[in-house]
Amino acid sequence: MTSVAIVAVGLQLALQAPINSTLARRIGRLGASLVSFLVGTLVLILLVLATGEVSHVGDLGDVPVYQLLGGPIGATYVAIATLTVVRIGAGAVVSATITGQLLSSLLIDEFGLVGVDIVSLDLPRIAGALLLIAGTLLVVARDRGPVARQSRRFDLPALAAVFVASMLVGLQHPLNGLLSESSGELLAGLTNFVTGTLFLAAIVLVTGRAARFAEVRKAPLWQLAGGVIGAITVVAALSAVSTIGAAGLTAALVTGQLIGSIAIDRAGAFGLTLRPISLKRALGAVLLLAGTLLCVS
Repeated sequence: MTSVAIVAVGLQLALQAPINSTLARRIGRLGASLVSFLVGTLVLILLVLATGEVSHVGDLGDVPVYQLLGGPIGATYVAIATLTVVRIGAGAVVSATITGQLLSSLLIDEFGLVGVDIVSLDLPRIAGALLLIAGTLLVVARDRGPVARQSRRFDLPALAAVFVASMLVGLQHPLNGLLSESSGELLAGLTNFVTGTLFLAAIVLVTGRAARFAEVRKAPLWQLAGGVIGAITVVAALSAVSTIGAAGLTAALVTGQLIGSIAIDRAGAFGLTLRPISLKRALGAVLLLAGTLLCVS
């Protein structure tokens, strides 16, 4: 049942980048990412106060600095996903996310990084990695023609940016897991959001993107839901990782994300370009699911 619940969490996570992109039309893309983290921070503050975990705040003083990197990593991913989803579509963002996160997880397992037990690469995992790459290429493939070839040249940097950010996200869950051992799950999630918010706020100020920030007052409430989605995801991941393991958690999350993102693209929801479920995209989705299963077997 835990895995099914995490698949549902993945489904709602697929909504985050498209929702943030609609808010970005009003206040700018970096501003939308910052609002997402601010809202998530407020949600987690309320939860920490309601559960009494605030009494463990003093424990954070003894936490190694590297365990606080989960927040900036998550903020970087959210910003890049918000910046690129309009250009390459929700399905492509999630496909690159799946590939980056799982390849990162394989490397983390192979070398036993961030306190994770060593799990050596074997033939099924290598085959899974190859299927992930092939599946991603099929999901992002465009129809042939001069316009498609021109757009593909511009899409490649966006796809690469999501992939690199997603590889870093592979470190986020283990880092948050270590942090939760010292401070508790909800407080670890809150710390993750606070550090991410500070990181994004610094970027917004340095780049001079704060001028449009006040326009957030005119945004409908549903455009602020990205932060709630992020908070739900972080708390669910921290709660489930000890039950189904890091690999199982990643597999369940990305399965939900993949299904949700293809549905969003098919409907052209949130003002995104309508992207039909072509044979290439369907085959790519199958390869991504197969690769995920092989990588976590």
